[in-house]
Amino acid sequence: MARTNKRLSKKTLSKSALRYNACLQWCWNYEKMQGAGYAYSMVPAFKELYDDNDEICRNLERHMQFYNTNPMAGAVQFGASLALEEAYQTDIADSLKIALMGPLAAIGDTIQAILLNPPLNILAASLASEGNWLAVVVAILPTLLTFVVRWPLFYYGYRKGEEVISDVAGTSTFDTLQVAASILGITVIGGFVPSILASLHINDIEIGTIINEAGEEVANVIQVQGMLDAILPYLLPILLTAGCYLLIKKFRVSPLKTILILAIVTFALGAFEILAK
Repeated sequence: MARTNKRLSKKTLSKSALRYNACLQWCWNYEKMQGAGYAYSMVPAFKELYDDNDEICRNLERHMQFYNTNPMAGAVQFGASLALEEAYQTDIADSLKIALMGPLAAIGDTIQAILLNPPLNILAASLASEGNWLAVVVAILPTLLTFVVRWPLFYYGYRKGEEVISDVAGTSTFDTLQVAASILGITVIGGFVPSILASLHINDIEIGTIINEAGEEVANVIQVQGMLDAILPYLLPILLTAGCYLLIKKFRVSPLKTILILAIVTFALGAFEILAK
């Protein structure tokens, strides 16, 4: 009989989790994407669930199909699939795998691309500009966090089994997390705007000379930046950010072209300031 009817041991679960979390994308390709890594992660489990090499190969072939999702969030699905494979519910395991690829990709990419990467990378860039060595630590934090969290997510999926689909499909846990990640990430990024663009200001404008109380001739200066700060602190950084947002969202200008426009305007203003002196 090919089936051993065993429960997966903790050692086997650890091996499969390690393979998935560390090796999923080692054999990434345009045909199967993460399929080879997924099948490789199943090998320890199938060796314990089946005592026939042909049966093991047939089951591995099932998992050599196209698979692609966010590696961090996908750990939930992989754990659930192992639980179903352990119960020999192979059809449900295959269906679960296909059904959760898209939703988990959306959840994981939202958390990584909005909540983690931009705020921490912006903070790292700010620290680097000040020569602070902590910039290196902060820069690798997103990668480290998304790697470490895969283990608890894997065991969560394994405990839930088939029920994990109800969480991912829209019930409170994952749906709320995705919305919260988007709101928090955008809020944090917005909070960095004043500190990053704090050096953006308008120089004082000299309009002739005046005689002070001591009878000395001094420059008559209009403090434009001080006037703007009295209206709203960090007004220029806010307007610049809003302008970039409008270019990208309303006028459909690509981020690369927006950066080029900013570079051209910056060089032009810098040249004008030099010539004015």
